[in-house]
Amino acid sequence: MGLLICKRAQDWAGIPRERGGLMGIATTEYEAVVERSEHLAWKLNDVVPPDASLDFTKPFMPAAMFQAGSLGFLDADAKRKLNQIYGNSYRHLFHFVETYIVELAMRLATASRGGDADSVRAHLRFAEEEVKHQQMFLRFGELFDRGFGTPCDLVDGAGVVAQFILSRSSMGVLLVTLHLELVTQAHFIDSMRDSAEIDPLFRSMFKHHWLEEAQHTKLDAIELIRMRRAASPAEVQEAVDDYFAIAGAFAGLLAAQAKHDVTSFERATKPLGATERAEVEEAQRRSYHRSFLWYGVTNKQFLGVLSEHFPAAMAGASEAAAAFA
Repeated sequence: MGLLICKRAQDWAGIPRERGGLMGIATTEYEAVVERSEHLAWKLNDVVPPDASLDFTKPFMPAAMFQAGSLGFLDADAKRKLNQIYGNSYRHLFHFVETYIVELAMRLATASRGGDADSVRAHLRFAEEEVKHQQMFLRFGELFDRGFGTPCDLVDGAGVVAQFILSRSSMGVLLVTLHLELVTQAHFIDSMRDSAEIDPLFRSMFKHHWLEEAQHTKLDAIELIRMRRAASPAEVQEAVDDYFAIAGAFAGLLAAQAKHDVTSFERATKPLGATERAEVEEAQRRSYHRSFLWYGVTNKQFLGVLSEHFPAAMAGASEAAAAFA
């Protein structure tokens, strides 16, 4: 089964730190997370107005994240088409993974009942915001379908994938979630925020996703470190194994999306020769693997969490970084 695995935001600056420079996020109050979330909250109609439209004369993804931009046999128009297909698939993949994250947030809120009311509020806001993100991604998908001109193929089975992930250990699932949400922030900060060439509405989607995910990483780390402190060595190893199992399966899902992108590209342009088709597929696969996997296993904050709390994962993270570069 293909699966998912699908940064430093300035918001991290206010979080106390523990020894070794690791964020002392476990001591952060849930109340502060809720207050920050309420301060940053945005409305869906403000981000995607009813009369919104995408500018199909522009790329949707920054050049730094688009490996196919270096393919010499594609002209500028073809590269722009493929870039837009990549952008549409990228927003779909985040919609896809947030299916399990919504359920995770609801489980965490339920587990907090009868205890810290601020914890319940924080996790319920987490769930509500993730559903809002899914609605935003769907609206952008509708705008894309309306203006691109030809159908594009996307991976399916989000519900099945979500149940597979949630059947794994809680700490393993939270490691994956922290990885993904730090990736979201890294993409925006490193490549999207200052990318003047991409469609402004698409960049706005990434910005608003980043704003709220910065708060979600705090909740992920609070829960992850809390669980880790109570865990046995066997439970810690299980979490590490589950993290890499989900990551490896997600690599397969991303490779499947790369194949879909080639089919969508040929539908929108013209059939490719066998060699050219293989090169486009490989470039798309590298784009997805680097964006969703490499960005996580090389993220300094994520590696800080692994080093401090899951040191057995460090060797695997190094191997993954080399494999997905």
